[in-house]
Amino acid sequence: MGSFEKGDRGARILKIQTLLQGNPRGLTTGEIARRTGVNPRTTYRDVRALEAMNVPIYEHQGRILIDPNYFIAPVKFTLREAMALLMGVRLMHRHTDEADPDVADAFTKLAAVMPAPVAEYVHATVRQMADRAPNPLYSRVLQTIALSWAGQRTVRIWYPSTDHQPKPRVIEPYFLEPSLIGHSSYVVARDRRLGEMRTFKLVRITRAEPMSDSYQIPASFDINEYLAGAWGIFHSGEPVEVHLRFFPPASARVKESIWHPSQRLSNGPKGSLDMTVTVTGTVEITPWILGWGDAVEVLAPRELRVKIAGTGAKMAERNSAVATPLTRRRRGVASRKPGTANRP
Repeated sequence: MGSFEKGDRGARILKIQTLLQGNPRGLTTGEIARRTGVNPRTTYRDVRALEAMNVPIYEHQGRILIDPNYFIAPVKFTLREAMALLMGVRLMHRHTDEADPDVADAFTKLAAVMPAPVAEYVHATVRQMADRAPNPLYSRVLQTIALSWAGQRTVRIWYPSTDHQPKPRVIEPYFLEPSLIGHSSYVVARDRRLGEMRTFKLVRITRAEPMSDSYQIPASFDINEYLAGAWGIFHSGEPVEVHLRFFPPASARVKESIWHPSQRLSNGPKGSLDMTVTVTGTVEITPWILGWGDAVEVLAPRELRVKIAGTGAKMAERNSAVATPLTRRRRGVASRKPGTANRP
């Protein structure tokens, strides 16, 4: 059946993974021990080591199994398809703060089917990923939720409530979605206790445990339709129409992109551009508006206009109070009175 020397633990652990992958009904510890030529105690330690590598192993009725959703069937890509996938993963890498070994592994596998010049670019990206600090908790949470979503099993998560203390919730994952806002990923899920859809930021989940209860995503659920009203990822209120006016040169930049499915553009006075969007709440669109600085004006709703104006006034006050003395000190004139001549 094949056995391994004491120093071949790495090969033995890989063999165990292959055995479990090829036996969907699982194997007992004794069966694995016989197949790898070691005693059951050593096999138990090997299985724990495989589990520590984030391979989703569990025990059921005395048999050890790997979650069947962990592996997917091999897929062959054309070069154009592989390049499209590469661009998507690269974009995800640029817009996330978390170290993700699975993304790095996906890149490495992509490199194997890429031409040499492109493969070098892929390996350079993997090296860049390796410089990020690992976050084992985030990786475990992401894997638990992803596998539960794939198998349509509920998950118990611990998530901060209004008092900022993590509280347990049982959720039914409907979708995993990255967002440019906050450079984070989210799970769109149904909260079983509330009986309502909610959006949870993965990095805020302090713990995630798979559960055995199953659920079914309604056939009518469409993630694109669900998110169509949100500016980014959150449904934070009733639909509201936002009317903005962009001034040159920003008006030309705004024309280049589709910022929201509901957007309507029209020419304004003196080269300006008017944009109207309908969004479910203004929480996420507010920082986007502020990012345009003085190149944008909020025409409606009035509440948002007042909020933007107030934030702008606070920014001006805070930055002017700090910038003036810093600028003077850098020029070496912090203690010099107006009109005093510079000394040689």
